[in-house]
Amino acid sequence: MFTCHYSAERFRYLHTELQNSAMFNRVGGEKLRKTASCYGPDFNVYIDTSDGVNEDLEINEYCGRILKVVEECDGKPFLFFKSAHSPEKSKDIIKIAEENDGKVIPFFKWSFNDNFYSHLIPNRKDLMREHIAKEKKYSIGFFSGLKKYDYPRPDKQEPLVAWTDHKNFNLGSGKDTGFFEIKTRQMLHDKIKESDFSLSFHEKLEYEKYIENSFSCKAIINPPGMGEYTSRMFDQCFLGQCVVLRKTSYDFGHTTKNHLPEVDFNKDGWEDDLQSIIDNHGEWAEKAFEYFQNYWTPKALVEYLITKVYTEGDEL
Repeated sequence: MFTCHYSAERFRYLHTELQNSAMFNRVGGEKLRKTASCYGPDFNVYIDTSDGVNEDLEINEYCGRILKVVEECDGKPFLFFKSAHSPEKSKDIIKIAEENDGKVIPFFKWSFNDNFYSHLIPNRKDLMREHIAKEKKYSIGFFSGLKKYDYPRPDKQEPLVAWTDHKNFNLGSGKDTGFFEIKTRQMLHDKIKESDFSLSFHEKLEYEKYIENSFSCKAIINPPGMGEYTSRMFDQCFLGQCVVLRKTSYDFGHTTKNHLPEVDFNKDGWEDDLQSIIDNHGEWAEKAFEYFQNYWTPKALVEYLITKVYTEGDEL
């Protein structure tokens, strides 16, 4: 049995299954930001639900969270489940874990949006019927604001952490070194707008309207923000809709690469790749729904977690 501390709101998608598992017992709120901390007799288990890093930035993910885990464990082995995992962008985190009797394991993102729970879950069957019946007027749906994101630069004293991690994790000097600008959404939007694809673009929509409008589109773009994943991919897979990611090194515990199509928008001929997805949007929609049902339900995620705890924990 692991004694756990996590935000019941942030982990509400998994909370009931975790409590019913007989392996995890929540006794209080989070100790570490955006993280579930679970303490066992022989090793600890952590679930990191942070965003990862947008691959337009030529930096690896910061290591503030894993450094605090190492400090807390103080030599005790641990498993670190990473919801946004990349063998490239997460490699500093992986290295620190392995040097301190820990192991990083790819996990899965889910939605933290209240509307998913209040609108999609209770109305799923009706919404899917609406989705199937709706005429697909547009090739692409792009439902997102286009503002730039500010991402903190490394700390002057400790470059493996952000300067803002002095506040988050009490690491580094905390001296303001400024921010990187992430303009991915604007650049992605402009490329698609200037192409020949018919585009349904809405910068500001109420959640229910965004879902309704997405049913008029053959494929929905998942526009990266601070990281590569957004709740849109979760929404659309839940409803059996084709969702397009940009090609990155990020993946989940069960790979999405064969179920959620990716496009390298910086490659010559990206329009042909996107057109192929649109031409086969029905098949991709089925694959997205299949992925959700097989790997992305609360039951499937907790079963994956428990299996990895047993198998990987034995090797610590």
